[in-house]
Amino acid sequence: MKSTPVAYGILLVGLLCVVVAILYALGILQLFASTSSGPHYKHAILFGVLAVACFIAFNFARPKTV
Repeated sequence: MKSTPVAYGILLVGLLCVVVAILYALGILQLFASTSSGPHYKHAILFGVLAVACFIAFNFARPKTV
């Protein structure tokens, strides 16, 4: 079942993951950290992988035009 709103929702989540990954890589986003310990590259990689997974899911979820 292919649905345009679901596909664009997945795309939006993927774009959000890209933004969060960039913020983690730059050291701006420090969730649940009591001290500033610099950039969290593992978190940035995780959100980057999640973004790629969302983009792949978007490709499968969007309706194809023939």
